[in-house]
Amino acid sequence: MNRPRILFLSHRLPFPPNRGDRIRAFNLIRFLSEYGDIYLGSVADEPWQESQIQGLEELCAQVRVFRLPPRGRWLRAATGFAMFRSATEGAFHSPELQAQVERWAQEPFDAAVIFCSSMGQYVSSFQRAAKRLIVDFVDVDSQKWADYAHESSPPKKWLYQIEARRVAKIEKELTQVASACLVVSPEEAEIFRSWHPDQSVLPLSNGVDHEYFSPHAIPADRVAALRVSKPQLVFVGVLDYFPNVHGLQWFCREVLPLLRERFPGLGLDVVGRNPNEEVLALGRLPGVRIVGPVDDVRPYVLACDAAIAPLRIARGIQNKVLEALACGRPVIASPQAATGIKDVGGILVAGEPEEWLDHLESLQEIDFYRQNAELARSQVVENYSWKAKLSPLLKILELNP
Repeated sequence: MNRPRILFLSHRLPFPPNRGDRIRAFNLIRFLSEYGDIYLGSVADEPWQESQIQGLEELCAQVRVFRLPPRGRWLRAATGFAMFRSATEGAFHSPELQAQVERWAQEPFDAAVIFCSSMGQYVSSFQRAAKRLIVDFVDVDSQKWADYAHESSPPKKWLYQIEARRVAKIEKELTQVASACLVVSPEEAEIFRSWHPDQSVLPLSNGVDHEYFSPHAIPADRVAALRVSKPQLVFVGVLDYFPNVHGLQWFCREVLPLLRERFPGLGLDVVGRNPNEEVLALGRLPGVRIVGPVDDVRPYVLACDAAIAPLRIARGIQNKVLEALACGRPVIASPQAATGIKDVGGILVAGEPEEWLDHLESLQEIDFYRQNAELARSQVVENYSWKAKLSPLLKILELNP
């Protein structure tokens, strides 16, 4: 008996799973590969290694990735914007991927997954419609652009407002052709309905690999070597991503001085890819160490007393929060970054700088710290495995378990 054919279109090469969208896309592919043959089509604006393709080929029947030249990508984005389309569509448009989808879809797929609204433009390339079409918006991109507009000044503000309206139009069009549409949390579903009150959307949460992110995953001596501050905080994320940069700047300028006044030896490790000039400038502040890209974030998370997630523009499920909790480390998070998982033990939600200080002081009590660390790990293991979170997909896509 032939296995179901499943098309998966991703706006980024989903391997290695080292950032939020890649983590979700990779785990969707890994889960679905147990129930069908995956045909993965993706674009990438960075060069990739053969090992990345090999890692995906272990899960997929076919993998096709097409390079988006960095400069050409932004030119296409500007051209699309000037032609009254969204910059998002232009930025992720690849004639080569479009032709590949046309070839693949000459025979109808049993299921197709469109990952993020930017890939919705390729639905028109289907020669024959998929039997079941799922659009995973993950986050509501129209709201993301509206948030950017709120935090920006003209002329960027005006451009972001226009992009928000155009992406909202894409979202609505996709809901009208999809069998089902997904977002990452119930809160995100409410935001989606505020933009599209007549459309249906289903929340499908992220999970975490709690065996990989484990308190005992890294040798103790390797972790101890990274303990350079007391207390020690860590932030993990892509360091040229606007919400991460925006949140870090706020934390380092508004919260960190207050924390260091109470704890003079406090340090913050900032770990992640592509630190931009704004992030590098934060490294000149007392107590801030810009670690930058690393092969493995786990030693830095395990070396910390608490992870922080100070994002002011954030929704959905923050993988960085789940990963720290799985490592048995408490997380102090803004209300925005705690969305969708704020009821899990180990998360301390802080808005104003004084609340951050109160939580950090509480964590100095050893019994309180141990209770939060143990609760964080146990509840993530129980409630946030990828298999448990993604199992509703089988019914949605009409795949046999």
